[in-house]
Amino acid sequence: MTEPAGETVTLLFSDIEGSTRLLQRTGDAYAGLLSEHRRLLGEAFERHGAIHADAEGDGFFVVFPSATEAAAAASEAQRALAEHAWPEASEVRVRIGLHSGEPRLVDGGYVGLDVHHAARVMSAGHGGQVLVSETTRTLLGEHFELRDLGEHRLKDLASERLFQLVVDGLPTEFPPLSTLGNRPTNLPASPNPFVGRTRELEELGALLERDDVRLVTLTGPGGTGKSRLAFQLARSVLDDFANGVFFVRLAPVRDWELVVPTIAETIGLRERAGESSVAALTDYLRDRRMLLVLDNLEQVVEVAPVLADVLASAPGLKVVATSRTPLRLTLERAYAVSPLGLDESAQLFAERARAAGAGGFELTDENRQAVAEICARLEGLPLAIELAAPRVRTLTPAALLRRLDRRLALLTGGAHDLDERQRTLRGTIEWSYDLLAPAEQALFTRLGVFVGGSRLDAAEAVCETEATLDALESLVEKSLLRQRADSDGEPRFWMLETIREFALERLEAAGEAEALQRRHAGWFAGLAECLDAESRTGDQPAVIARLDDDYPNLRSAMGLARDAGDGELLLRLSTALWPFWSTRGFVGEGQRALEDALELSGRRPARALLGLSSLRVLSVSSAGLLDEVQEALRAAEELGDPLTLAQAWNLLGQVEGTLLGSLAKAEEAWRQALAYAERANLRAERADSIGWLMMSANFGPLPVQEGIARCRGFHDEAGDDPFIQANARIELAALEAMRGDFRTARELLARGRQALAELGFTLMVAMSAQEAHYVEILAGDPAAAARISRESFAQLEPLGERAYLSTAAALLAHALGDLDELEEAERFSRISEEASSPEDVFSQVLWRSGRAKIRARRGELAEAETLAREAVALAEKTDLLNTQGDTLADLGEVLALAGQHAEAASVLELAAERFERKGNLASLERVRALAPA
Repeated sequence: MTEPAGETVTLLFSDIEGSTRLLQRTGDAYAGLLSEHRRLLGEAFERHGAIHADAEGDGFFVVFPSATEAAAAASEAQRALAEHAWPEASEVRVRIGLHSGEPRLVDGGYVGLDVHHAARVMSAGHGGQVLVSETTRTLLGEHFELRDLGEHRLKDLASERLFQLVVDGLPTEFPPLSTLGNRPTNLPASPNPFVGRTRELEELGALLERDDVRLVTLTGPGGTGKSRLAFQLARSVLDDFANGVFFVRLAPVRDWELVVPTIAETIGLRERAGESSVAALTDYLRDRRMLLVLDNLEQVVEVAPVLADVLASAPGLKVVATSRTPLRLTLERAYAVSPLGLDESAQLFAERARAAGAGGFELTDENRQAVAEICARLEGLPLAIELAAPRVRTLTPAALLRRLDRRLALLTGGAHDLDERQRTLRGTIEWSYDLLAPAEQALFTRLGVFVGGSRLDAAEAVCETEATLDALESLVEKSLLRQRADSDGEPRFWMLETIREFALERLEAAGEAEALQRRHAGWFAGLAECLDAESRTGDQPAVIARLDDDYPNLRSAMGLARDAGDGELLLRLSTALWPFWSTRGFVGEGQRALEDALELSGRRPARALLGLSSLRVLSVSSAGLLDEVQEALRAAEELGDPLTLAQAWNLLGQVEGTLLGSLAKAEEAWRQALAYAERANLRAERADSIGWLMMSANFGPLPVQEGIARCRGFHDEAGDDPFIQANARIELAALEAMRGDFRTARELLARGRQALAELGFTLMVAMSAQEAHYVEILAGDPAAAARISRESFAQLEPLGERAYLSTAAALLAHALGDLDELEEAERFSRISEEASSPEDVFSQVLWRSGRAKIRARRGELAEAETLAREAVALAEKTDLLNTQGDTLADLGEVLALAGQHAEAASVLELAAERFERKGNLASLERVRALAPA
């Protein structure tokens, strides 16, 4: 390689995204992956004339004499990585940054600000993405397709515009760039440059700045560009909302009651079991400054009063809505979105023509008049323009105008109750449809049955046509379909909602709608069942993400089943989906679906009963739950399926142990479950059973030494199961702390919780804070215990789960009380009480004993004693020895503060007896130190 001097060159930096996690996951195999990555990239760079290359660790620093060669090399490198057959779960994803400048050549290496600039550009990206600086973009000209990602601040550098290089055949959607000043948001990179609307953006921005404007509704008929304008507005005000800007897609939602759950899901808030989704959302937003963009509200305007209530309770919240009609709320400011002006329409036409691959299309003296008339005929409707512009790949603007003129004249006069512009848009869509080949028309029409789009396999199965990738991409090219990547990188093909409505009209006119909808529902029921089975042995986080991808279709299938009174179909769907609902926190929605399925079908099969009971465990009211679980167990025994039996026995143990506090009975159930799981080689169920048995060794009556032996035994036997090993370390940590070995306990906790985090079990990490809190309390560090429980509460609060949330709040109240932060301790005690199920004995004990100590320290001794005695009475009904000892110790402390020293000594002696029986030496030492002299 030769070295140029004093010339403008293009610098390329790359590194592997998540290289540390990849190394941890692959171990010794990582060296081979790194070597193969270097080979693939090195060959691509060499073929495009790299003049300097330096590889260190997992990154490259390469210099090219021209920007076009650098971009071509980056494209080829990403394509080589994507097409390479990596070992399973070991795909190497690389981020690349390009910047052009005149760095200095010193001792055979490049130095200077441009080198740092290129590295900063790369570091803002994500695996599979190529970022390009403004300087490099100007050198590329029209040779490459680039996405404008807007202004970004890079570390130590001024703000600049960044661009994404679009690589044919590879994903184009990525998370927001990792640059300074980014606010929490789900706004994706804009697929095309935004054209015009300068006045509208200024006016809308001014409206959002006003304190008296809380809701701005963009109104107008379909196709006026309401959604795109709202999207651009959201991007322009991102820095004004400290807690983020979120775009909520409501087009697939037909039931207004699902609007709030959809908002909650979009912002990462899970439904709180036993509490209305409106209350959960209101509580979450109450103290936050956030902007929500609610897109396509016209079909669910019944939700307007609910939105008014949420806005009234959350003073920092503002909403931008798009709807064909105003919502008619007091807080609302309606803003009519007009069609584009002539100049803006022509600019949009030219830009979209270029984006569609029409060479270097530009407005000229020869075509300007024809383009202007096309835009006038389309009445400045952005969607109509976007559908027409790609035709200039094969037709001149004049030829396009002739065809468009005849087609519009033919197709005016649609339904008279439609707005005139909507009738024109309908004609434009139909004109595009008529230009399709017959096979494409059939495919396009049938694709309208999908809500939120489909993958290739679903399209082929439901449409019963040769839905090849080429055919789908042809529809994408003709602007009737759009494409994005699913969670696993597979392409999803979807329609704008206005176009989908047109496709459905065609489907109904052909008499195919009912049959297609039933086939659609049946196919997605099968998908849910397959993914449910896969989750038991495969990658559970990936399965959950895959269900998220198609949840609009699954909801549509359930809606059809309800409307048709098809209990069997609804039963299939809800039975397969309950583990997903449980994990994602869709407790209320899941319960309703299962209850409806049981009623419509007139049957009570075991797995449906299991699902309903499992969701009820997460809710506040669990009265009669034990009877329901026993019914599910009887049904499972009649079925005789080992999977169902293992799940039923695990669930029975969970109810008896974690809710009712009878761990001896619970252990019998968990051992039954373990026997079924091991007999049928059910990996997930076996891990669940073992996890519960190790938890029981910690919290139950088993002496500490025997508990340690049990957990170590399970740990050593589970050499191939990192989940069991992680749980074993966490439970061992608490047991070691009871023996007074706090150093070992903390080391075990750190390793166990880290392993769970690496496995993706974020909820389990939050739950394991209970053991971590206990270790710090035994070690005499309430400040550390408070920090741990506070972090756990913050993680659990948006997830919709109540049992562990109530426990985390109660534990935090105890720790804050020990720190004499009584006001905040009282607040968390109240939160625990409100979140606790009456049947959840552990939480009921914890909030009472915690509040008793708070009252006693405030001098409210009578109430303190009552609460402490209630806690003792509840604990005595369980076989939780540590809980019994702790509540007795708390009662002893209250009595001592009340001056009842003799009774305090007697109660503390009872506590010591419990701890001695458990072998909890740390707690035994503590209560003996508390005993009055």
